[in-house]
Amino acid sequence: MDERTAKRLIHESELLNEDDASEWSSVEALWKPYVAQDDAEAQFRLAYYYLFCSFDEGPQKRAEMEMLLRRTAESGHPDAVYWLAHLYPEGAESDSILLRAGELGSLEAQRDLGALYATGDWTGPHDPSRAAEWYRRAAERGHIGAQYSLGFMYLRGEGVPSDPIEGLRWLHSAADQGDGQSLRLLADLCRNGYYGIPLDLEEAERWDRKYHQSDLYRMSEEIRAAREAKAVDPLA
Repeated sequence: MDERTAKRLIHESELLNEDDASEWSSVEALWKPYVAQDDAEAQFRLAYYYLFCSFDEGPQKRAEMEMLLRRTAESGHPDAVYWLAHLYPEGAESDSILLRAGELGSLEAQRDLGALYATGDWTGPHDPSRAAEWYRRAAERGHIGAQYSLGFMYLRGEGVPSDPIEGLRWLHSAADQGDGQSLRLLADLCRNGYYGIPLDLEEAERWDRKYHQSDLYRMSEEIRAAREAKAVDPLA
């Protein structure tokens, strides 16, 4: 399957997934012709949409899709391996599969491994330097969350030498793509001069304006409004 076809099918599948009235047969019809051709990307996508996007056609269909995901993972498809790890309970087996996914090149696995090495919240070690290595792999490939985390590690000097310039470079990269966390952090850095960043209130205002246009700000405001409504009317 060529990249253009894959992007089109993914877009159409996402639209169907967002529509509560959509049926599984509509998603399945998009990918089945390519699955029949043993296309690994199509096999992964079909299994992913069924297993992780709230479709439920009964235990037989689930078993079929789990088998398809496993078969695609065994062929070395990085994202199939990554999502296969989600079928296991938290523990050594799941972590081992996640490591394989990262080594095969799964972008999400590389970011997740950065977070796990950073926190130590898994069966592997707490190792900030290896966290930075995994974050870097994902950040260099454009993963916004990894860019934010790597930038923050450079500011704090965790796992890497403290380097505000390098930290800002990664934060700017994420912020330029609309990342709310990076926008908010950059505003705080410029407003308060944290981590040796020069005070610059004008720059802080600029980042603040961009943050207030981000999805993160919109979601935080929706949550705040819902909490206020709940406080006024507990039965709401």
